[in-house]
Amino acid sequence: MTSPSTSVTADPQRTGRAVLVALLALGPILYSTWMLGWFLSSHLDQSRAYASELAALDQPWGLFYRTGDLLTGIVLTIAALLALWLRPRRLLTTIGWIGLGVFAVSTILDSRMPLDCAAHASAACAAREQAGLLDESRFLHASTSTIAATAAAVSVFAFIIAAFRYGWPRWTRWSGVAVVVVYMVGNAWTLFAIDMDGRGDEVWLLGYAQRLQLIAVTGWIVYLAAIAARQWRQGST
Repeated sequence: MTSPSTSVTADPQRTGRAVLVALLALGPILYSTWMLGWFLSSHLDQSRAYASELAALDQPWGLFYRTGDLLTGIVLTIAALLALWLRPRRLLTTIGWIGLGVFAVSTILDSRMPLDCAAHASAACAAREQAGLLDESRFLHASTSTIAATAAAVSVFAFIIAAFRYGWPRWTRWSGVAVVVVYMVGNAWTLFAIDMDGRGDEVWLLGYAQRLQLIAVTGWIVYLAAIAARQWRQGST
């Protein structure tokens, strides 16, 4: 028979895991506001423009996209802290949740350091960019975006290794691998498209390449939610 003290201790843990799953389920929805760009920002060529250009200061719906990123960061920061609070913990999953936290904080900073203007929507903005007048804002934005992407990669790799090492179900291994493959394809495509975009070659569809990366990151957050749900059902983290 379970003692009263044990029940009191178990309830906060179970509630915490339920909240964690809910936050991780909300994260991908908030992070996917860029998908509305085809409807809200149809003036911007989605095939060439960076997703971050949707949130530029000169864009009519910029505040909406920046708010989506800000809320994503807040929700996932809480989720990461909650996951790290839950017991018991293991080294690899701890690294994975810390990666989520770094990604979340970087996303908050990213939303507070938007691009001044969208170069793919304005010839004047493109000229200012070519003249180096936007270097500072673009450097800050690129830095926070790079940190976020790196943290996401560290997190998913940590959970994939944990899945193999700790004997988790097969789906936790191969779904994680699928996320990594999609991200790597998107990353390689994006890097090549950036180079081609700088030469005026539009055929490589820079915007689609970067959005494939974003889909992979969204898949990673969904992957974390699925893992958290599995651990919630099993009563461990």
